[in-house]
Amino acid sequence: MLIKEKDKKKHMIKMKRNKRGFTLGEMVVTVAIVGSITAIAVPNYMRVRMQVNMEMVKQHLKTIGTHMNDLYNQNSQFHPHINSLGSSGEEVAITASLFGINRREYTTNGYTTGPNLSTFQLRTCPQAGRWGIAGDRCFVLTPLGITEDAIGNAAVAFGVGANWGNSVPVNIITNFTTLGSSFLFTNAKRIEWMAAYLEYEAVWLNSQSDYKIQNTLDGPALSFISFETPTENSKLFEALLPSVIETLKAKGIYLTVKEHTVADSATTVLAVQKALGHYGNLSYLQYVANLYSSNSKALEFSFQVAQPVKNQAEFMSRWHSASENFSKVKSEALLPEPG
Repeated sequence: MLIKEKDKKKHMIKMKRNKRGFTLGEMVVTVAIVGSITAIAVPNYMRVRMQVNMEMVKQHLKTIGTHMNDLYNQNSQFHPHINSLGSSGEEVAITASLFGINRREYTTNGYTTGPNLSTFQLRTCPQAGRWGIAGDRCFVLTPLGITEDAIGNAAVAFGVGANWGNSVPVNIITNFTTLGSSFLFTNAKRIEWMAAYLEYEAVWLNSQSDYKIQNTLDGPALSFISFETPTENSKLFEALLPSVIETLKAKGIYLTVKEHTVADSATTVLAVQKALGHYGNLSYLQYVANLYSSNSKALEFSFQVAQPVKNQAEFMSRWHSASENFSKVKSEALLPEPG
């Protein structure tokens, strides 16, 4: 059947219109929908993954408990050193489960025994820097079974909601990821400078919590929140962050960075301030939160340290040392490279 010339022209016009692609409005709507789905799905996925990880840890502990009791029935005592077992079937199974726990980013060095090796306790927590990622609670295995350690929820005592994680945010700053981006740093110097600044912050946070929170390697972390306005410079921060984390780790400081909503972050920080009795800070913190309530994101920088600051005298000593190091690194970074 022949197509009339007039109909052919209409068909060609229609085809040309169909080739125009998406309109700007359609693209904006699509991006908004994808962003909304991501904002809901990613936190839920992270939570589910963490729950699965903790269940696997508990299964490994259950296996260890079964074989530990078998060894006790054979030898009338528990083994004095769980990380240096022999080659019997039970011992090999225990070693394999310990390896499995370590693979799940949980600790395996919390083993103690009672009088005459008549009892034992194996306490495992998320490894340093992995709170809220590998898990948000500790587990204790004894001959009687597995229990959850209350320290895993220690942050709740300071006003932190159960869904936030095991860190206590005590301060808000703004745009940390672009801090120093205007300086003529090399990337190596920028990593050193950022690590020095964060070391300074890690010490300072202890004083802000009135030394009530000891952010040890197996306890709640102390953190600050940075409200961020997205810029190109923040991409450089994301690229350098793994190197910054490794630099701090060498100093016994374990940093974790997580993204939260501005609203949740503001609510949590204000609740912590009230729990600590710092009512004088509330109006300023609320003002900053309102200022960054739109088109912004919140990054939580949480710290666990091998040697937390315990009192004012210790704080002053370590704070001055960290401050001097930060100033030194900054001045060196601003100097031209030799040659």
